[in-house]
Amino acid sequence: MRSTFFGFNIARSGLFASQRALDITGHNIANANTPGYSRQRLNVTQSLPLTLPNGQGMIGSGVDTHSIQQLRDQFLDFKYRQENTSYGEWLTRGESLQQIEAILNEPSDSGIRKVMDEFYAALQELSKGSNADNLTVRAQVRQRAIALTKTLNHMYNQLADMQKNMNFAVRTTVDQINGYAEQIANLNRQIFQFELDGSRANDLRDQRNLLVDKLSELVDIEVQETTDGKFKVSINGIGLVSHFHYEKLAVEKRAVEKNYVDQKDLLEVKWENGSTFHCKSGKLRGILDIRDNISGNTKGIPYYMDRLNRFTTVFAARFNMQHRQGYGLSGAGNGIDFFNMPAVITTPPSQPLIGATPEEIISNYEKNYPNKTIFQDSSGIWYEVDTVVANRIDVSSDVMNSLNNIAAALNDDGFGSALPGDGSNALELIKMRYDVNMFTWGSPDDFFKSLVSNLGVDSQEATRMTDNQQVLINQIDNNRQAISGVSLDEEMANMVKFQHAYNASARMITTIDEMLDKIINGMGIVGR
Repeated sequence: MRSTFFGFNIARSGLFASQRALDITGHNIANANTPGYSRQRLNVTQSLPLTLPNGQGMIGSGVDTHSIQQLRDQFLDFKYRQENTSYGEWLTRGESLQQIEAILNEPSDSGIRKVMDEFYAALQELSKGSNADNLTVRAQVRQRAIALTKTLNHMYNQLADMQKNMNFAVRTTVDQINGYAEQIANLNRQIFQFELDGSRANDLRDQRNLLVDKLSELVDIEVQETTDGKFKVSINGIGLVSHFHYEKLAVEKRAVEKNYVDQKDLLEVKWENGSTFHCKSGKLRGILDIRDNISGNTKGIPYYMDRLNRFTTVFAARFNMQHRQGYGLSGAGNGIDFFNMPAVITTPPSQPLIGATPEEIISNYEKNYPNKTIFQDSSGIWYEVDTVVANRIDVSSDVMNSLNNIAAALNDDGFGSALPGDGSNALELIKMRYDVNMFTWGSPDDFFKSLVSNLGVDSQEATRMTDNQQVLINQIDNNRQAISGVSLDEEMANMVKFQHAYNASARMITTIDEMLDKIINGMGIVGR
């Protein structure tokens, strides 16, 4: 026979279960806006029933609270982190390319092409017979040339400063990765200690998952949790976090420059123990590509620095070659450079490519001799010159010291001075602006149009990929939130449901109490 107080135990278990469910509901509501929080649910099961005698069956004995479950889908976490890594890389690349677009500032009314327009307009005035000897017009040519060189200097310096900034970003990103690794390792220790008795440290697990999500944007990671509760985070197969232990990344100055436009003190990422670090994707990969790459599908700052140097070198060399053929005023003979740069020598391309196009010859030459530049003149003769860094180009001291040294004429008066009113050499200098064979990309204008066009395509691709990744991440996160997110409407409905269950269990206790009161105080009093 069951105990007289058996009903109390059933009602008590229902009371406690409803109370615990209400506590969990309140916890969900309180954390509805907490980043990374996953809603929790109380798992309940029927208590072991009481077996009745004589084969009468079994009678229920109430409810047991089994566990507090965290609602989360590991596959969606994996997909989110995978796509978040690509998003971090493309976002970094897109923002950096937009900054390079701002530096080149083309097309605009203040870019390099506008400055070139003004320089050639001054040369056009000089080419007119009435102005060839005019010192005011010559002064304007010199000032426009100074403006052109200063613009090239400034553009290169801005790119160099941007490369330094990306170098600093490498250090800060590595510090972030190390910080996340340390926090994850500390949480691993806390979670492991709290779960030794079989419990689930759900809130600590949420904090860890949030850190892993943030880490996935910085670098490509693999996450694994073993059956014995050990949590591991790896980068390209090498453990960053192994349960309680974590490895650190370190930065050190690069021993060997990757290309000739590298600056001093660029940082290389390694493991703190000295082993090589490989990063396939993520924000760190995007920063390294933008800072270092001079070729390939992920061209970075060095590529645009190199193109600017090649343009400056060929443009100044060809301009000087034509300028040296002319004559200045007041006994200034020919052979004077307009721009200050190394001497140009006539040379066939080293390692010529038989049957190759000029573009293939130049490309092959630049790979083998990165500090040299080769080009052809209008007659197809190859020349070689030391590549000029664009921030060092300026107007020659001869022209700066005397306006008479601007060689506007092609004919002299028999005494080494320009023939009065002769501006024919200035005309030849102007023609070079439209020489489509000066660069493999065409004329000087065509060169910058092509450079800006390539940059625009790369930037547009990065923006498109960033937007696509953002849409994909949002979709995956929405699916995650459908499982893990807190719905206030659902929690309010649960609150009402558990409240009624709590009240009903309390009413059950009251009813049983009244029954027992009747038995104890109302029975066996007849005949007293």
